[in-house]
Amino acid sequence: MDENRLILRTAAELAEAGEEFVLITVIRTQGSTPRGAGAKMIWRPRKASPESDTLPNGSTGTVGGGQFEDLVLQAAEKCVQRRTSSTERLVLGAEAEQCCGGVMEVFLEYVPRPVGVVIFGAGHVSRAIAGLLEPTHLAVTIVDDRPDWNSAERFPHAQRILDFAQGAALASREAGNTLALVMTCSHETDCDVLRLMLKRTPPAFLGLIGSRSKRVCLFGKLIASGIDESLVQRVHCPIGLADTGKEPHAIAISVAAQLLAEARKLAPENRSNPAAAPHTPGAHHNA
Repeated sequence: MDENRLILRTAAELAEAGEEFVLITVIRTQGSTPRGAGAKMIWRPRKASPESDTLPNGSTGTVGGGQFEDLVLQAAEKCVQRRTSSTERLVLGAEAEQCCGGVMEVFLEYVPRPVGVVIFGAGHVSRAIAGLLEPTHLAVTIVDDRPDWNSAERFPHAQRILDFAQGAALASREAGNTLALVMTCSHETDCDVLRLMLKRTPPAFLGLIGSRSKRVCLFGKLIASGIDESLVQRVHCPIGLADTGKEPHAIAISVAAQLLAEARKLAPENRSNPAAAPHTPGAHHNA
């Protein structure tokens, strides 16, 4: 298979699997250079497994090798740290420990992990939200211990977890890149799930479906159980962008819109410029 086709296929597979990586492409050359424009490679921030085709430095493919490539991979690592793409211009001279004298310009495209949405509860509203989010870039997980409700038939495109503690652990694992909704079939279970997550690292957005009276009741229980009030107040309740009605699909449309807006805040370009992200006030329709 053509090298670039293999690189692009690998990039597609990594994106589908939800992995974070940098796609590196030579976009311009001048003078004598080891690779031409269009040469590609992938760098990902993890070491290769023994079964992987990835090189020990976490890369696949090559844009030139040697010290020059090491400099490119250092730039790729910085892209991951900053969660942004960049263009680098490198002269193949002393810094790159090469004497070609040519110039190579590379584009480093940062591809982040998709924002995760963890929904606790497999009820009617959850099913409608999952359906609305299916064609988006958000990766949905449904958490509910009722296998007849949390089934592949009801949620064909979502990851499913049948244990609330495991779901809370997942929501905290990459908290800064996760949005969570609590909407189980029981207010008591809602409270237990919130307690589990607030004792860990809370996700970037934590929403609770319910009215203002439910908010007062559950927040009071959480604080009384020893959860710091400042953490409890970070929970969004009610949820949704507007009062769109009480039908499951009407509520789902409002909540899905809020999740998409919150996900935009987590985009690399908005993390460094919070003012560019949309403001998402809570709605008043959750019962």
